[in-house]
Amino acid sequence: MTYVSSILSTEVTHYVLVAHVKSKIILVSMVNYYLHSVTRSSEQTSKRYATVIAAFYRFLSTQNKFRSTDPGNYHTTVSNIDIKKWQIARKIKRVSTNSLRPHSATILEDATIVYTYFAWLIKHDFSTLVNVSYKNWIANFKSESLLNYVKKRAKVVLDVDPIRVLDRQSRQKRHKSLITDDEIKLLITSYPDTVYATLFCFELATALRPMELCEFPYVGKGPNRHIMPYDSMAKEQKKFEYTLVGKGSKPRTIHIPAYALSDIYKNYTEKEYPARKRKFKEKYGRPCSPDVLFLTKAGVPVTEKMISDATTYAVELAHKQDQSFRTTNNFYQARHWWPTMMMIQHRGKDLLNPISDVLDAAFAQVLVNQMGHGDIRTTYKHYLDFARVLVITQQGRLNDIITEEFNIHRQIEEFGKMSIQPPDGVDDEA
Repeated sequence: MTYVSSILSTEVTHYVLVAHVKSKIILVSMVNYYLHSVTRSSEQTSKRYATVIAAFYRFLSTQNKFRSTDPGNYHTTVSNIDIKKWQIARKIKRVSTNSLRPHSATILEDATIVYTYFAWLIKHDFSTLVNVSYKNWIANFKSESLLNYVKKRAKVVLDVDPIRVLDRQSRQKRHKSLITDDEIKLLITSYPDTVYATLFCFELATALRPMELCEFPYVGKGPNRHIMPYDSMAKEQKKFEYTLVGKGSKPRTIHIPAYALSDIYKNYTEKEYPARKRKFKEKYGRPCSPDVLFLTKAGVPVTEKMISDATTYAVELAHKQDQSFRTTNNFYQARHWWPTMMMIQHRGKDLLNPISDVLDAAFAQVLVNQMGHGDIRTTYKHYLDFARVLVITQQGRLNDIITEEFNIHRQIEEFGKMSIQPPDGVDDEA
């Protein structure tokens, strides 16, 4: 929903929850107040939080305790035990259907979102029975007694514990490694539209988030007025600064290598953009704004969801063409390439030595700024470890890749054949 906030006196956008009560549709005010306060800076975050809280409220509506309570007042009756019951109910449903999802970790993550909502209510002096001082809202699925209870309710009678088996299988289904060079090449040729392949390569070279890629302009303005089609830019420069407003409405200035802008021009802007720009005018009745560069064949500005959908489709096509292509690959895997390869180039021969453990504050700041992260030490450590594994797997062949010009195409050729676990906890947004 988009509207002018009476509090901020400006236009805001966020998801809202509505409840169908008999013949009426009502806004769940307290949840919507929370979504306005916490998630209005990111549409994807708003969607995620709203979806999880809606699922929790749907569960509450099936419980006798809440049958006589208006959905708008659920928050006043919910306790820690209700959050825990929801987790257990999800696990029971998963086991009874012999499904791999949701994984136990996902169930806990969703419960944490709900718990955070109630913590916010308490902070703002709203009434609720949830006690944020106690952790009895967490369902411990490692507990034998709880696992036995789940098995009993799911009506599962097996000698081997089916719950742990399903969890292990689910983890195996998760993406375990970086996308390889062969997979990158196949995925790029499998996209139904050139624009998505161009965006994928652009992310490999910059580590921008998909939502940030979509906002990259044809011609920039203000601090980005030097951004324009590559044939009109200074050829002597090897990199260009680009200022953007990323996740959480945080402004930052990053560096974009000249070759990445050259790739966009050669593969998309020069060949595809003029016709798509005309399609845009035909469709919307107005010229395409210089703020917009990436358009589909139909002349529609590319969105983050369109990138995700196109990649899902391309992954399916790639897997049909080559059964070894992993269906767990996704667009966001490209984002891990830049920091890993930059770490390899920067640390050089010291990468495998203990000295690398000492935080290089200047380089780490460049790393987190380029990626838009907040935790400088965690980001540095994760990609340091990841880069080490890649180099070790390559038998320490560092000298071949230590060059002054960092180019993602060469890095893919050198390291793309590895199948290594990516760092946990860093940018799991996709």
